[in-house]
Amino acid sequence: MRKTAGHVLVVLAGLVLAMSFAGDLHGLGDSLAVFRPVLFVGCLLVSALVWRWRVAQFLAVAAGLVAFWHWGGGWLHEGPKQGADVAVYQKNMLFLPRDRAPLEADIRASSADFVTLQEVSRVNVPMLEVLRDLYPHQLLCNAHSVGAVAILSKTELRGEDCGTRSGIASAVTQIGARDVHVISVHLHWPWPYAQRQHAIDLIANLAPIEGGVTLVGGDFNMVASGRSLAWFEAATGTARVGPNLRTFDLFGYPLGIDHILATGGTGALSVRPQLGADHFGLLAYIEFP
Repeated sequence: MRKTAGHVLVVLAGLVLAMSFAGDLHGLGDSLAVFRPVLFVGCLLVSALVWRWRVAQFLAVAAGLVAFWHWGGGWLHEGPKQGADVAVYQKNMLFLPRDRAPLEADIRASSADFVTLQEVSRVNVPMLEVLRDLYPHQLLCNAHSVGAVAILSKTELRGEDCGTRSGIASAVTQIGARDVHVISVHLHWPWPYAQRQHAIDLIANLAPIEGGVTLVGGDFNMVASGRSLAWFEAATGTARVGPNLRTFDLFGYPLGIDHILATGGTGALSVRPQLGADHFGLLAYIEFP
């Protein structure tokens, strides 16, 4: 009886893990994907208790490979900073009142061509004005109750679009002789919140820019292996730049939920300090195809 119960427990653990890959079918899949490494460890422990240790060793190797894919698969896209076409600074500012001078200084020091921001609340808008000498072209679009999304650019923006659903800002500019479509995104939290439908609504009006390239910076509230992020990549013809770096701590659990996507996905990605926010920033030096 005890052996049967153990086997049932292993099957149940495997089913929960399998559900983490079902984000295309239901939002619960993406919610579980956020904790996929934990689910793998749980399956390993349950299997070790029920099966022989040799089987558990095999599962440990498999779990290690999947963990590498989950957290570090983007290393395959890593490229040199030398010869980069553009630099992008991505940041969820946090809607609460904070001293924004350190963030302003870090953005200036990065000398990024574009800055994509989220949670640009009323108390955060003054920082955008302070940066206007370096980024004279700015687009601010309504998003959640926690604040707007924004694009800051050194070059002139055209075709500014805030979409039909809050949480996205989109514009086209030109670097050299090439059109660059720049997008800032802030998705809702995953299930039981409305991330799945929010993502579906936003990508409905997105497409790769004809004859140009696309950049997307955002707080996706989703890890790299989640389906919501994959939908944005497919809709814009982009790929995630760099490794899946930690950008948020959920009660001590590290999550890579902020991402920069680009046509070709080739570039060097680094984490910037929190600087008064609950999210870490990202800085990408991107080389286009």
